[in-house]
Amino acid sequence: MRFLFISTHVDQTTGYSKVAYNMLRQLGSLAPKVKTFHFGFQRHPNRPGHRKIPEGVIAYDAAANEDPKEEGFGFNKIKEYVETVTPDVIMIYNDPLIICKFFEALKLDKDSKPPYKIWLYVDQVYHGINQGLIDGMNQHADRIYCFTDSWAETYCKYQVKDRSVVPQVIEHAVDPTMFTNMPRGERASLRTNFKIPSDALVYLNMNRNSQRKRLDVTIMGFVRLLKAGSVPNAHLLIVTNVNPQSGAYYDVQRIYQDSLTKDGLSVDEYAKRLMVVDTAPPNVINDETINQIYNLSDIGVNTSDGEGYGLCQLEHLYTGAPQVVTDVGSYGSFLDDTVCDTIKTTPDSRYYFPGGMPLGLYAPTFEVGAVATALESAAKNIDTRRAAIEKYTFKSWAKVCDPWLEDVHQAST
Repeated sequence: MRFLFISTHVDQTTGYSKVAYNMLRQLGSLAPKVKTFHFGFQRHPNRPGHRKIPEGVIAYDAAANEDPKEEGFGFNKIKEYVETVTPDVIMIYNDPLIICKFFEALKLDKDSKPPYKIWLYVDQVYHGINQGLIDGMNQHADRIYCFTDSWAETYCKYQVKDRSVVPQVIEHAVDPTMFTNMPRGERASLRTNFKIPSDALVYLNMNRNSQRKRLDVTIMGFVRLLKAGSVPNAHLLIVTNVNPQSGAYYDVQRIYQDSLTKDGLSVDEYAKRLMVVDTAPPNVINDETINQIYNLSDIGVNTSDGEGYGLCQLEHLYTGAPQVVTDVGSYGSFLDDTVCDTIKTTPDSRYYFPGGMPLGLYAPTFEVGAVATALESAAKNIDTRRAAIEKYTFKSWAKVCDPWLEDVHQAST
């Protein structure tokens, strides 16, 4: 059987690329019965060599082959590539908008089926996806997979003409060859290398700098914590792109300074409590460095107002760090209150997106005071949380991919 996987290129630095890499490793294990092709898009030309193509996978760099150059997705090459590869199954992994753009590029006929099956691994981050995107996916998909049970339930609530395709679930997992729980001595050495005080309690936000990730909420909540003075020597480490020319949404330093001033704190006195690692090109933060950053930090923080899964939180948890997250649903698949503090919201606390937003209708809002309270609770209960993490069961990529690989096996017979 010939299986074509369409996703972010593995030689990239996003969660998409990490998930694609591990799923392709699982597919590669089915060789020679299954011949796996990867149409990898948005590989950054200035940062090659970050992650290797998994063994047994034939890779295609869509961004490098685009003609003319567009956004790096390879929409103007996918039809030609499919005609060359002649796959039995095409699986597209991305959000509904990009998935439907690939449908358009493949020039799928509304009234007839293509000579291959179409499987989708759908990234949902908000409720209220544009109905046209839902209709497009349901019209063409032979199988649909979601990240979590809660997202599968959400998908089932959309109005569709034919419910013959019931969403299945492929969760995310941690690659133990990339991430480890380092001994305390090694962590202390890392702090010295990164020039972080040995007695600091470090909160870590590893999210990219997009509107959805709400870095402003993390910063405001942290400043409110500093004002309360309940966590001595609290520090916040943000690892993200801070260059607007490279797509950075929030001005992290200005928000921090403004929040300090608003809450009556000295900018000079607290300037060093915020530490920023810039990931904008040409900077490269590889998996080894990410593992080090996870291990030198005490508590993970994610204040996104929408999340597909939360891979950074899962990975950081694996290294022994309790988490603080917003109540957006996806985290419930792998975080409970023994290892995590959740920032609560209410059904009435929401804001609506502009009409042109296709990937959701609204997002929840979170009070700064609630963020500060969750940060404080995580610090106060850190020893209890760490003990609970030691007993936590983490799934492997092989485990979460087993049902999907069985589907691949059945399709190949």
